[in-house]
Amino acid sequence: MLRLGPPRLSFVIPAWNQERFLIGAVGSALSQTIHDIEVVVVDDASSDATPDMLAAIDDPRLTVIRSPANLGPGGARNLGLETAGAAIVAFLDADDMAAPERAESQLAFFDAHPQHVLVGSAYGVIDENDKMLGVERPLETEDAQLRLTSLFLSPVHLTSSAIRADAARAHDIRFPEDSRIVEDYRFVSALIRHGLVANLPDVLTYYRRHDAMTSRLFESQGWQGFAEASAANIRGLGVDCDAGLAARLTQIHLARLQGKSCDEDLLEQIYDKLKELHAAQAEP
Repeated sequence: MLRLGPPRLSFVIPAWNQERFLIGAVGSALSQTIHDIEVVVVDDASSDATPDMLAAIDDPRLTVIRSPANLGPGGARNLGLETAGAAIVAFLDADDMAAPERAESQLAFFDAHPQHVLVGSAYGVIDENDKMLGVERPLETEDAQLRLTSLFLSPVHLTSSAIRADAARAHDIRFPEDSRIVEDYRFVSALIRHGLVANLPDVLTYYRRHDAMTSRLFESQGWQGFAEASAANIRGLGVDCDAGLAARLTQIHLARLQGKSCDEDLLEQIYDKLKELHAAQAEP
């Protein structure tokens, strides 16, 4: 089918040695309920069968970029963002799968909410054989809630999210390339300074858990990176904070989301003061 203008939505999929799951990811993006999309796959110097598998896909909506050197997830996503032709970009990892209605649902949300620059969703968790293990639903869906959470954690799950790419480009917001973990949190933290954020309650992505996943690296090293990024966000409110304090405040925030409290009065007081400062900063 001949396309007369830019696509309505671009999927950006970084791929590094994911031959086992890649076709499922790309196929899910190409099989959306709306046709007017493109899928940009950044082959991040894969050494497996990734190049041949992508070359065998006969669909004019697929664009493949081959990086001669491994850029890491941040660099690969930046290259995809530079190439994507749509104003709305949806992120998907090469071992995950998009629900058929994902593009349609997220486009409809952006059409109805012109001030939003980021939207995530609930996601299903699947194993290496596509067996459903459960569903992770966002505890928070509205901007004010998610903006507070962003002080401590990413308010969206990146592989289920879509952004207004024009907002990222206008403010030169890119994924950090100096780390292979928490680069998504740092990108999101920068983007939502320029618009609103939301989560949809629908399951729009299937997030795969398997032994080779990058998140295994996060489980061993990522919490320190998250704490350092959180500390930077908190310092942005004018509060002196290091990674150790940020990690403890994050635990209080997670407890509050679950309706619990902690027995550390001083930390509770610091957390409540942060909420006040954050709310004051958010006022017009």
